[in-house]
Amino acid sequence: MAIAISTVLLLSNTGTTFFLVEKQAFGLENQTQSTPFPDMNFAKPINVWSKNGILKTTLVVENKSGMIDGKPFTAMLYNGSLPGPTLHVYPGDRLELNLINNLNEPTNLHFHGFHVSPANNSDNIFLDVAPGKTQHYSVLIPKDHPLGTDWYHPHFHGLTYTQVNNGLAGLIIVEGLQKLLPKPLQNITTHNFEIKDFPYDPLFSETHNMSNSVTGHERLTVNGEVNPVINIKSGETQLWRFANMNTETYASVNLTGHKFHVIAEDGYPVWKVWDNDTLLLPFGKRFDVLVTGQGNGSIPIRYVNDAYNDHPIGTILATVHVQGNQNVKPVSLPTTLPPFANSSSIYKWKDLSNATVSAHRVLTFQSDDRDWIYTINNKTFDPNRIDEKVKLGTVEEWKLVNLDPVQSANHHPFHIHTNDFQVMSVNGKPYDANGRQDTVLVPTNSTVVVRIPAYDFVGKTVYHCHLLFHEDYGMMGNVEWVK
Repeated sequence: MAIAISTVLLLSNTGTTFFLVEKQAFGLENQTQSTPFPDMNFAKPINVWSKNGILKTTLVVENKSGMIDGKPFTAMLYNGSLPGPTLHVYPGDRLELNLINNLNEPTNLHFHGFHVSPANNSDNIFLDVAPGKTQHYSVLIPKDHPLGTDWYHPHFHGLTYTQVNNGLAGLIIVEGLQKLLPKPLQNITTHNFEIKDFPYDPLFSETHNMSNSVTGHERLTVNGEVNPVINIKSGETQLWRFANMNTETYASVNLTGHKFHVIAEDGYPVWKVWDNDTLLLPFGKRFDVLVTGQGNGSIPIRYVNDAYNDHPIGTILATVHVQGNQNVKPVSLPTTLPPFANSSSIYKWKDLSNATVSAHRVLTFQSDDRDWIYTINNKTFDPNRIDEKVKLGTVEEWKLVNLDPVQSANHHPFHIHTNDFQVMSVNGKPYDANGRQDTVLVPTNSTVVVRIPAYDFVGKTVYHCHLLFHEDYGMMGNVEWVK
């Protein structure tokens, strides 16, 4: 892990609770629990789809004791599964969701990557869902919403790190990305890679007080499973969705002999498909990629050596079994994608290189690991203070400056809610962006410049470092989108 923590992050008792919701609860009547993985008695995540333009469901938040990789772990779960249910929606849908809090502490919900209203009971991270209470969320997804992989998790300030770390996370897929591909690729097999570490530290599991001994004892899971097997035929192309749901562990992954063809980043279809043999995923990052099977035999997806890697070199994420005797004829992969929105709204998602910039802002990020104070512009988070006001219909340029020295290893993944951004430069060198994103890594002693368009929605929300320990200890600010 990036940081060894030895203090109480929050005070609560986390005993095991049970799934006490009536079968007729909102949106649960047609859902069934799935079979647990071997050596694990948490349920697998189920898929929940919208119907007739509405996804109606319930998420029950609870503590539950179980096993991961044959070892005991007390988790916080949505609906008893690890990870939580995967929600499938379409642009123009409405998400109607009840969040039932069966924890002994408050929680709430954030729809990470959604371009939706931050106000009222939509993507409002200032809501406080007290123990024993139910919060109804109603989220209207625009008809021109970007397509790809997003996710949901708690965002209650001060408890975000612990709750996500203990298992509260799940995917949201905004469907339609495959329809942008050539016809032979529109119905290909898909696989999700929900990447999550779990610490086996009894003190942490019971009291949230993390000891130094936890470092090196994490179990790396994908969809709640340790080293799952993915089957692909040689010559077959599949769509893989990678999401780093960790709180403070980077994911840098490689599949020997294969290229990742990126078609969406952070839930936004790219303008230009780009290839790489390695994917670097800071906390909160997502990639939708095309992969074509090569050769024959079992090939591990491994963590690879780079400046941000928290796992030993060669740690296996998953194993890909390539079947080389299937005589599958490869299909040509696209180099670009057609627009995902209708012509009247394409302007919102275009390249911002030539946009008129209405304001320039500088945000400096700085860490004090001794006293655990993490600041933006020398300030820790205050929910009652507005740090930035941005006018609707404008494009602003923000300079993100990481003041931490290289030896600190405090790289800060910057994330903003409601609106996306385009990376313009890194350390003064122009950056050739392939599309928009909502999370970008700002390495130590580095500067990243982004352009942020303000579209569609007014209200107050936040930007922050997505190393959630830093966020909970102050590295977050408020932005208000105004008319």
